Amino acid sequence: MSIVVKTDFRGEYNISKTCYDQLDFYIEKYEHEYLVKLLGAELYTLLISDLTATDPQVPQSARFLQIFNPFDIDNNRCVVSSAGIRKMLVQFIYFHYVRENQVVNSASGTVTNSVELGVNAKFMGNIVQVFNQAVDNSHSIQWYICDNKDEYPEENIQIIENTSGIWET
Repeated sequence: MSIVVKTDFRGEYNISKTCYDQLDFYIEKYEHEYLVKLLGAELYTLLISDLTATDPQVPQSARFLQIFNPFDIDNNRCVVSSAGIRKMLVQFIYFHYVRENQVVNSASGTVTNSVELGVNAKFMGNIVQVFNQAVDNSHSIQWYICDNKDEYPEENIQIIENTSGIWET
């Protein structure tokens, strides 16, 4: 049971159905990791216990639905926007799946990215952009949680940093 299901990987985050067997591992590993970073351990446990029993799982209580669903909120002279927790998780999982399997979505489907002397720059730019979109989503959700401390007293958020695309091996 999880918030993210394989069929969430479509459109710009498309993963070929022939690769779905590998996707379960990534969903299980990264959904937990990023939710704990997003909320902290205690609030994460409360969110998980609030989820419905059917896939895809969604929260039942209003306080979790508020951060789970997409939102746009005026904040002083800015707008804080989130695409929601599910999309944030899809973005993080897609990033790890594509980076670790070095696949690229093309018009003919998901194909292996093979470049003799290095990683294709377009490939790296795409997944870096997806990762940073997920980070932006997480920051918006964390902003909302911190701005509503009375509603989320259990929070212990961990800031996730944007990336330039350079990773240590």
